[in-house]
Amino acid sequence: MNRRMVAAFIAAALALGAFVSIFLYVRNADVRALNGVAVKDVYIVVNPIAKGTLAADLGNNVEISKVPAKAVPAEAVYTLTEIQNKAASVDLVAGEVLLTSRFVDPTAAAQDAVAVPKGMQETSLLLKPEQIRGGILKAGETIGVILTVKVTATTPISVAGGGTVTMDGDFLTKQILAKVLVTRVQGGTAPSTDSAGTSPLPASSLIVTVALSTADVERLTWAQSAGTMVLTVENKDADDSSSQYTDGKVVLR
Repeated sequence: MNRRMVAAFIAAALALGAFVSIFLYVRNADVRALNGVAVKDVYIVVNPIAKGTLAADLGNNVEISKVPAKAVPAEAVYTLTEIQNKAASVDLVAGEVLLTSRFVDPTAAAQDAVAVPKGMQETSLLLKPEQIRGGILKAGETIGVILTVKVTATTPISVAGGGTVTMDGDFLTKQILAKVLVTRVQGGTAPSTDSAGTSPLPASSLIVTVALSTADVERLTWAQSAGTMVLTVENKDADDSSSQYTDGKVVLR
């Protein structure tokens, strides 16, 4: 073996050694960075996950990773059993920490949202199913908002046969908003029947998100504090021209 071949072998060996050293240095960079730092093992998204994906189908799209404890959100997922039988409510991107708040009932995750018209804002209402058509509502439908408030003044009411009675602390009801666009619904019941052919009971509550002008957002916010609301589901030719201030005198006359 001549000197040139020996020199070539030595050079190749040195280059290989340098490559291995650099590879090991880079691979252990995260370990060195976390040296002395408190860490937690949480799930991280490694591949994009589409909205509606079931937790059971996450597969290799997530993995356990060590994250500095101070950077771990309160809703981080430590075990997949925390989100068992749930589905992603939004699209998830690679690199983000998996959060329990991003997983909801599959029925809710499947519900679509509609775009907010230009110039409007979104606000949400937490309602019981009986406050809106048994809890069955879809994004894209329009609703009316009926408010009932208690009045402190007594109200004389005419009764059949003549004479009046007085209601102490009567209630006043009025439709305050009409043709309100629903942009998103979370909860409630989507199907009219289940696999057994019976109508399922709705969830205990639902969140209805609507698009409104600033002035109407203010009216709706006041209404939530002032009394009880019922939402009506409108069809395309719904007529609200008969709306009136309704109290005991109007109902019992």
